Amino acid sequence: MPGVIGVKAMGWFETASIIGASLSALAGNILAWEASPASAVPPKMISSPIKFEDYPQQALRNRQEGYVSIELKVSVNGAPLSCQVTESARHSALDEVTCKRLMKARFEPARGPDGVAVAGNFHTAVGWSMPAPGVVPDSRVFVPVAALPNGYVQPTSTFLSFDAAGFLATCEIKATSGSEAFDKVACALLRKQMKITPPHAIGNARAAGYRYVPVAALPTSKR
Repeated sequence: MPGVIGVKAMGWFETASIIGASLSALAGNILAWEASPASAVPPKMISSPIKFEDYPQQALRNRQEGYVSIELKVSVNGAPLSCQVTESARHSALDEVTCKRLMKARFEPARGPDGVAVAGNFHTAVGWSMPAPGVVPDSRVFVPVAALPNGYVQPTSTFLSFDAAGFLATCEIKATSGSEAFDKVACALLRKQMKITPPHAIGNARAAGYRYVPVAALPTSKR
């Protein structure tokens, strides 16, 4: 069942609620990325190396699911140098296969402010889940509105990072909705309301969770 988070009326918003759907995702769904502070342009994954077929058989038999957040160090040539789990799925097989597969990924390297290729960090979360056949889990957050804001053409794509307590630390717009006003409200609401189960890092990794969450406007007016 979707969760309901209350919000106040804002401009073209009605007094309503955010309907937060499940944040689960199909296995192998690459969710988000960001560069190291030294990079003006982050590393870009050329293609995802993870497929549903990579789901560990034992994890499938035991119906084990979860999110794995990782940090990859990517070389100036676009090759992964190391993989560190920053949020464990609490199932070692899922953690291990995530790093194993992502170490085979290839990237366009990060670029510095001068456009020259540099080493960079790639942060992402992979959701491992077992939906009912034919059902794609919905990871969107819906914001009821009286009418679509001017310029709105699609959901706002947000990249979220969470601290060790599970509270939202940063929200970045990765793809605009077409409405600057809606984009700003989307991040403002997520910063205020969003929380995940506290990340459980393994080894010496820092506890940090990452999510990619589309925020969609849901018109409520009847015409």
